[in-house]
Amino acid sequence: MVQRRPACGQLVAKRGNAMIRQVTTATLMFGALSLVVSGQATAPAPQTPAPAGQTAPPPAGRGGGRGMLVSPQVNPDKTFTVRFRAPNAKEVTVVGEIDGKPHPMTKGDDGVWTVTIGPLPHDVYNYQFNVDGIIAMDPANPSVKLGFGAFPPANLVEIPGDGLEFDDAKPVPHGSIRVETYHSKAVGAPRTLWVYTPPGYDRGNTRYPVFYLLHGAGNIDSSWMLTGRANYIMDNLIAEGKAKPMILINPLGYARQGVGLGPEPAPAPPQAGGGGGGGAQTGGGVFGKDLIEDVIPFVEKTFRTLPGADNRALGGLSMGGGQTVAVGFSHPDLFHSLVIMSAGANNADTNYPDFFKDPAATNKQLKLLWMGIGKDDNLTGASAKALDATLTAKGIKHTFVVGEGRHEWVVWRHHLNDVAPLLFR
Repeated sequence: MVQRRPACGQLVAKRGNAMIRQVTTATLMFGALSLVVSGQATAPAPQTPAPAGQTAPPPAGRGGGRGMLVSPQVNPDKTFTVRFRAPNAKEVTVVGEIDGKPHPMTKGDDGVWTVTIGPLPHDVYNYQFNVDGIIAMDPANPSVKLGFGAFPPANLVEIPGDGLEFDDAKPVPHGSIRVETYHSKAVGAPRTLWVYTPPGYDRGNTRYPVFYLLHGAGNIDSSWMLTGRANYIMDNLIAEGKAKPMILINPLGYARQGVGLGPEPAPAPPQAGGGGGGGAQTGGGVFGKDLIEDVIPFVEKTFRTLPGADNRALGGLSMGGGQTVAVGFSHPDLFHSLVIMSAGANNADTNYPDFFKDPAATNKQLKLLWMGIGKDDNLTGASAKALDATLTAKGIKHTFVVGEGRHEWVVWRHHLNDVAPLLFR
């Protein structure tokens, strides 16, 4: 079945028996990152913004200084204003995942560049400054989307809704986020998993299905939680009875120990949508081997999981969507639910002949094959349409959702909110 409809765009770190609960943003971990990237030293954020919204005096006892720019400033009309001090710059533009276009800034007499963007619908947007061709972050904003390679770090700004939204922390029971370390025989190094366990997990003996949820190129294992708000999305869906309680597993999508860790060799970052270096080749390469032979056994030994392929889902965005095809189509006996976000595959019937040779058997085996993409996604739109066409021509039942948006997190948060209620039914 092909369906087309609109669909827009707590950290519990486990160390032995110690658990630190409910740290919900990247602010505490990565607040200083923006200072390093931009090269601008700033004073700590003031307690009270300046009346004009531009600068505030330095905190008491600090003395001197130019004052702290207030940026971003979210306005009542759902616009936001950003400011950047660069008195010698010739041109400064705001770029990022906002509304699909750059926003030139205007320079004031004080050397501060300013622009107001919007109004925008509720969501969490990311932005950077292009300063005479050099990408810089906002030194006044400690909220950061982690990234590297072709998708470097960016600052985050949230436009609130008229009330609490699907990805906000609502007054409902909350699950926990854990960081687990396992030894990967496939990679030959210790690696980490970010794990969401649903509300009540630590107080019972219930077993749960597992959704292995993969990130995209330039992201890391924490991205679905710290940028994608997957924990809040799941908390809200479970509380409303829309989704079954489930465990989410977020592994690192590259065949390496980590990003910037130790003396390990660092392969070139993969290209978005293609998944190279992360396992786009048939079977998923080293990443697929790690997932099947190391991650799944570790998860099923460590957590209370329900057995069998009916209780395992595999999905991901962009590169992670390509990995879902590569691993899922090669191992339909392991995953009976597949979720492909902003990704696809060319010549899938040739690359995965066993998956396509008996459509009736494949359709009987799969509980869900879901694809979603933004209609303005110019990065992976062609490969998604190619895979949709192949699945349709071969008679493989699937859902293909073409909604609003581009190749960005605004789309993927909504995709998780849309697809999680369909899993494990």
